[in-house]
Amino acid sequence: MNDILTKFCTHRVVASIRAATADMAFRAAEAVIAGGMVMIEVPYATPGAARVISDLRRTYGTKIVVGAGDVTTIEAADRAVKANAQFVTLPFNQKMVVDFCRRQSVFAVPGVATPNELADLAVANPPLLRVFPAACFGGPSYLSHLRRAFPDQHLMAAGGIAIELVPNYLKAGTSVVTVGSGLFSSDLLVSPDLSPLTERARQLVRLTAKPLA
Repeated sequence: MNDILTKFCTHRVVASIRAATADMAFRAAEAVIAGGMVMIEVPYATPGAARVISDLRRTYGTKIVVGAGDVTTIEAADRAVKANAQFVTLPFNQKMVVDFCRRQSVFAVPGVATPNELADLAVANPPLLRVFPAACFGGPSYLSHLRRAFPDQHLMAAGGIAIELVPNYLKAGTSVVTVGSGLFSSDLLVSPDLSPLTERARQLVRLTAKPLA
């Protein structure tokens, strides 16, 4: 599972798919993968999420890392595991789900929102915690304060993050940033031509590749 943490900290950005159907979710994932994205999250609420995860794993193998997002129950986690998901993220801390994933050797990222929640979980030295919804709680400035309070804890920022602010989150000390609606805008997904989405993914990859001055 440490290999997944290494992948998160190496690539530093996760594309969280936004799509109304399983077929569109798969096509959207293909588009951002073509743009250089490696870390792909399929939210559990996506229609046919397990099938999308399974199809992406089968199609791309080790070229990408695929996980299930916003998983809140053991039943959902079990479906993600059976679909061969490599990681699972949660919108909050649900210990039963986290423990289930770890027993199945699937990397689990519990969610936190406040310093108290983070402190409660940091005692157990988790490899990565997901700050959600990051934008609503103050964005990069909030993450910077959390990093100063918890300098040894890897943090993932997620929730309402725009592409152009990703470098700010990284400069604030965030280990990895998840971008969903900021990447998969609805106007792009209604077109049969997803090349603009691929270009947005390239833009995002370029932003994360720049040195953090």
